[in-house]
Amino acid sequence: MDTGPARTTPPGAVPRRRWPLWLLAGVVAVAAVGGLVAAVVLGGAERSTPGTLLPTAGPTPTIAPGDTAAVFLGDSYTQGWGASEPGTRWSALVADGAGWVEVNQGQGGTGFVTTSGLGGCGLDYCPTYPERVPDVVAVQPDIVLIAGGQNDLSALAADPDAVRAAVDETYTRIREGLPQARIIAVGPSTAQPGNALIAELDGWVQAAAASVGADYVSLIDPVVIEPEMVDTDGVHVNDAGHRAIAERVLAGIGAR
Repeated sequence: MDTGPARTTPPGAVPRRRWPLWLLAGVVAVAAVGGLVAAVVLGGAERSTPGTLLPTAGPTPTIAPGDTAAVFLGDSYTQGWGASEPGTRWSALVADGAGWVEVNQGQGGTGFVTTSGLGGCGLDYCPTYPERVPDVVAVQPDIVLIAGGQNDLSALAADPDAVRAAVDETYTRIREGLPQARIIAVGPSTAQPGNALIAELDGWVQAAAASVGADYVSLIDPVVIEPEMVDTDGVHVNDAGHRAIAERVLAGIGAR
């Protein structure tokens, strides 16, 4: 996987470490299985499993004067994979519960350093979160929710410094571009069992959020995704999972 040009580690970043071989092997195995399942599920409409939303975030909605616009920057969970319809994905449920207009910028397979293509996001190329900051800023939203990061686990095992730098860059650039916006960090989650890598990434997201005055919601402390919420592809969540994520976010931001 191409993670792009090397990034300079920001001040305060943790030293790069060597992960135990058993942990790296586990991450690679999970990534390989997840990628295979995703490739089968996302390969086309005729091969999609029941209950799996095809890869489209939908057009940008009309934002009228007085509306509270909220951009959701994320991956396939945000894009809505596994939801029975766009209105049941977690981002739509959060927007509805909070009284916001949802501007969905979820792109499957992407992360802070991870890009995607037709098999993941439905487009020839979907860039990393830092590369998509201009699209977020262009909406001039009142609120930005940044979610995900689990697609970066393989990159995190190989080069944690680059991933942490990209997390910091994403939050810093969004704050610079939208100095008055409310920023909400929704930490990474996974349908697979958690491990030290995702826990550390979650901590970096929390720290980056604090550095720019953003709210933070954890999806792994406690774990929000239960086994019965995992979709038939074994990678995404079903309607119950999307609803659980939405309820956690709404409670975390004081909207419920």
